[in-house]
Amino acid sequence: MSKMRASTLLVSAIAVVLARPELALADCQTVSASDVAQDIQNCPSANNALKNNACNFGGAAIAESGGTTCASNGNNFGVLQLTRSNLTNTGYSPSQYLNLPAQIQVCIWAQQVGNSNTSGAYQTLSNSGSINGTPVTAGMLAACFQFGPLICKNDLAFMQANGGACPTAGNGGVRATGQSLSSGSANLDGNSQSICSWGQSIQNKINQAAATCNGLNGGGTNCPGGVSTPGGVIPPSPGNAPVSLPANLA
Repeated sequence: MSKMRASTLLVSAIAVVLARPELALADCQTVSASDVAQDIQNCPSANNALKNNACNFGGAAIAESGGTTCASNGNNFGVLQLTRSNLTNTGYSPSQYLNLPAQIQVCIWAQQVGNSNTSGAYQTLSNSGSINGTPVTAGMLAACFQFGPLICKNDLAFMQANGGACPTAGNGGVRATGQSLSSGSANLDGNSQSICSWGQSIQNKINQAAATCNGLNGGGTNCPGGVSTPGGVIPPSPGNAPVSLPANLA
């Protein structure tokens, strides 16, 4: 079967699944960082910031969920740990979302959080080589994105006011709870992680996955690395055909 034919069949199959969510249920999948990177490249809902850093977010997925589509702590769901508040906007229940294929989860994640999470503090970090001497790494940027605008903004302000040091539970950090999120004071996630500490965990996964994000020469999507991250190429096979979201999410 030709690559073109295989790609066409793949797109057709995805379109059917997206048009009929009841057909999208799947067993739990475990995917690699390069799989997630390719899924991001396939999504029309993924903006340029996501596509240009697809390998980095692939590494983030491994840190967040171990690459498992069924991963959940009750408040975050799927391979890229979409938050409950963002999930509410999709029309999917947690159990339905956890049973979606990785490709569909990634596209919904990109649509729900892509634009809001790549502005503000994220943009400031992405334009900075360091914050008061603390290097801004690809992992830190991915952590900023995953934590969302509030925690990332507060972490950045803390770093600017404290010589580049990130908040911790012992130096004035405020863990994310319903109250601290409502008041806008949270600068740590629910596990008391900052963009520095969780960013390092993500950076480790990005570095480990760097070799698997190196695609074949002769075509593919460039996947540049961050400050301390080698780049890579995402291969075009079985095809970088776009994925369509269900009508209620388009």
